[in-house]
Amino acid sequence: MTSALLGMVQAKARQRNALEELLEERLAAWWRMTDPYDDDQIAYFTEQAIPLMETAQQAIVSLTTAGQMMYMQELGVDLNGFVPDVPPEVRTFPHGVVGQFGKPVQVSANGRRSERLAVSEPFQRPARQLRAEVAEGKPFDNALAKSAERVKIIAGTNLALAAREAEMQIMQEAKRQNSTVIGYRRVIHPEFSVSGSCGLCVAASDRIYTVKDLKAIHTHCHCETMAVTRTDDPGRDLNENDLKSLYQDATSTYASDLKRTRYKVDSHGELQAVLVPKKRGQDVLRTKAYTAPPDLDEFQRQYEIAQRQLPLFRKILAQTRADGFDDNSNPVKYQTAQIARFEGILSGNK
Repeated sequence: MTSALLGMVQAKARQRNALEELLEERLAAWWRMTDPYDDDQIAYFTEQAIPLMETAQQAIVSLTTAGQMMYMQELGVDLNGFVPDVPPEVRTFPHGVVGQFGKPVQVSANGRRSERLAVSEPFQRPARQLRAEVAEGKPFDNALAKSAERVKIIAGTNLALAAREAEMQIMQEAKRQNSTVIGYRRVIHPEFSVSGSCGLCVAASDRIYTVKDLKAIHTHCHCETMAVTRTDDPGRDLNENDLKSLYQDATSTYASDLKRTRYKVDSHGELQAVLVPKKRGQDVLRTKAYTAPPDLDEFQRQYEIAQRQLPLFRKILAQTRADGFDDNSNPVKYQTAQIARFEGILSGNK
């Protein structure tokens, strides 16, 4: 493995991570300004989210393509200008659930037709989730926080799906054009795993997959792929370097067990191949190796948003109460929670 290749991998990973964080935080901020009980506001949120989501997906596809082409060049594989064809609809349509997801979208990608889920549909789910949890008696603040986290997961998952589709098309084309390509390996990125390096990914990175094997993902997965040829397996060296760092910096005894994590690949209606524990419900071992510094720019942005939104929400709350809604009504609960959040940001507590 050359130092140039290591630099390429790290630079690409940093760019992807920065784009993902920016997208997730912006969409979550927009969602928190949306009344989850107002269908018009939810529709407006979705209308704003879709072009941002699609633009971010296109950026990820471009970044993934550039990275994979550089990796291939290092391996001496020339793809003759091949460009992957990844549509905005990155989720497959989950058949078998009558009426829940509307009609499938007919999509042609890389010469193949398939039925996909509309980009807008996942962004309806946070509101449905919040309403259901509040109806069950769960605290509104908790339901709101969980729905905002779900917005982030939707965005991050879409980016992972777009990157995976680009990677898989490139891998398959590389195999078609060059018989020395025998498969690919998962390359882990513990430096961007805020919740800790995932034992599932570490265990799965220890083998070579054929280009027909769809890379299995999971929530907040930061793995990428790297081709393996008959004579070279650079991803193995990269993984070993990261594992050495994990073992040195680990804050628990879990590091030594990461490679022994038992996993399997499940089929998911929308996401297709997903990485899950061997036994359903089993905890996934994680080990932290890095501590990311606080993002002061993001806090400043949230501070400015709070300055603008706090007076507005106070006026909205006053009008809502004047319209006859009491403190136990969902609109008042939502607006009160937003006011408390903005006041917390302005007082220096995120």
